[in-house]
Amino acid sequence: MASRTVIEVTNSLTYAIFSDPRLRMPTVNANKAQRGTLIAADTGELVIKGPKVRRKDSDAESNTSRASGFSGPRAFEQYLLCIQLVLRKQLRWLIDVKKLPEELETLVHDLWALRLQKLQHRVSYESETETETQSQFYSSQSEGETSATESSRRTRGRSQTGDGKISEGTPNVLDTLTLCYTGILLLREPVTLSDIHHWCQNGELLYHRAAKEIPLGMRERLPATYQDLLDPQPIGKPEKLHATVLEGLRTMRTAFGMAFPPVNHVLVLHRWTRDLALPIEVYAATTRLARVLKLDFAFEVDYRAGARDVMLRYPEIRLMSLLVVATKLLFPVDDIDRYPSSSVDVSALRMDWTAWTNAQSNTSRDEQQPDLASEDAMNYAQKDVLDAAEHQLDQYMDWFERDIASEENRERGRADKEADFRRTMFRMFPADRSAVETPRLDDPEPAELIAERLRQTQTLLTPKQIVVSEQEADRIGSFYRRTRTVDELSGAALVLFGRASRLVGSSLGGMVKAVSLIEEQVKRQEERLRRDGYD
Repeated sequence: MASRTVIEVTNSLTYAIFSDPRLRMPTVNANKAQRGTLIAADTGELVIKGPKVRRKDSDAESNTSRASGFSGPRAFEQYLLCIQLVLRKQLRWLIDVKKLPEELETLVHDLWALRLQKLQHRVSYESETETETQSQFYSSQSEGETSATESSRRTRGRSQTGDGKISEGTPNVLDTLTLCYTGILLLREPVTLSDIHHWCQNGELLYHRAAKEIPLGMRERLPATYQDLLDPQPIGKPEKLHATVLEGLRTMRTAFGMAFPPVNHVLVLHRWTRDLALPIEVYAATTRLARVLKLDFAFEVDYRAGARDVMLRYPEIRLMSLLVVATKLLFPVDDIDRYPSSSVDVSALRMDWTAWTNAQSNTSRDEQQPDLASEDAMNYAQKDVLDAAEHQLDQYMDWFERDIASEENRERGRADKEADFRRTMFRMFPADRSAVETPRLDDPEPAELIAERLRQTQTLLTPKQIVVSEQEADRIGSFYRRTRTVDELSGAALVLFGRASRLVGSSLGGMVKAVSLIEEQVKRQEERLRRDGYD
């Protein structure tokens, strides 16, 4: 008895294959095939239908791309384009917002071209697209251009290998900050590493969630390992950035023979003296102390591994340490009377440290509780929420709405539906406080506030009694008290070291150690002068 067997074909275009070649899916009757039904002649044999499988979106699928992704050298090339885009956005922010010169972008572009020379062997160009791809890397007018630089040993990125790991030498987002600072250093702009760390920590300079600034069409073709590099971990302590920059400069020195100028210590020292509200005599004493100790303010790229003077390898920390030592020499933080020998002596004035400490506590925003940093918000736990104050919860909600539930949040599958729900809820119950103009506690202090503090400091200076005779008179530098640990700090000294460490981008313990190393050099220099017959 003749009959027909209807074989249903799902939209996934999966065909049923039978053991007999004569019973395979025919290719005729295209109109019926488009409607999802094909008819085959009955051979009298039993036809077994395959199970129907319905494809469901999953969380795992929502985090991967449905487009054909890249792998191997092509994936590395695509990742470099993404990193370049991140760097270009960083440069435009520095130029447009912080008013750095336009030459910075050209200079960083040339540095990136040098960096790419070390990566050429890891990018395979197809013959028909080689010229076009190289132009994307080297053209300063390319939309996807940005940059990266040589990184530190501990934070250096890694390029993907066949087993899914990342090999050494792959630039990452932290490397782009290194390259930005290298350009700033070559231009001798008075921008410190502490400034860059501060901008990244507050979410102003692109670092956290850098992947959000990369178009989805570029990002979705990357393997997961490369996508993770575009969404970096918290930037960490400022010392990490100092070490990364030093290692990057050392690599460029070794690979290309580059020489780097010292930091613009004249402008940086003037700025720090004003921020600390110290007398102008401290500025002059710091420069003189640097000449006596024969210290410059360039990065020590030829340092010896395992040396104990690690903190003094960084010129900014070296400069701040000299500033603190000069302050302690001219205006000791103790109650011992020291007398100048003439009215023109740099130590002829006495500073009221108690009043200075009160002025710092009353006017400095750094002494207040700062705003919630981006990296702190990323590490928020349930315990932190329970212990947080009301204004901290408001700051956390602002960060969450801006970085997590923003309109730019584009995901797929089930996660996309959840993202739509989150965005809908935030539109119904907005948590944004942008309409309320509230000053940020960690913003730079206005010029009038710094000027007012300087005026207060000058009024605190009183002349000392002048003792011309050399007998039985304690002079400047006598009974100098060295500080070797943080536990020894108290009162005005603790405030001074704390403010100095925040300005330079160092921990309090690191600042104490750096100052102690400078004090050792001063002691050795004094002993050397005494041996040579100088009083």
